[in-house]
Amino acid sequence: MSLHQHKLQVLAILAANLGNPQPQLVSTATLAGNMDIQLPKLRQVLKTMDGMGIIQTDSDLQYSLITRKGLHYLGERQMSVSTTF
Repeated sequence: MSLHQHKLQVLAILAANLGNPQPQLVSTATLAGNMDIQLPKLRQVLKTMDGMGIIQTDSDLQYSLITRKGLHYLGERQMSVSTTF
């Protein structure tokens, strides 16, 4: 799977977390389990995404949340996919 696809998966999981009555930080282990990806590879993806400003993660890359920029990024990508088909 490409880096782009991994980013979209992470953003989708973090965005779905916002639907909870009291959204919490999402652990890297939870993300890895939902995505069926190894932790070292996921940590590379998270570091890239944090650098882009589309998520925020702690310094140990243990917990993450989506940012407004990430919601916008996800929304743009979903719209471009739906208009392509």
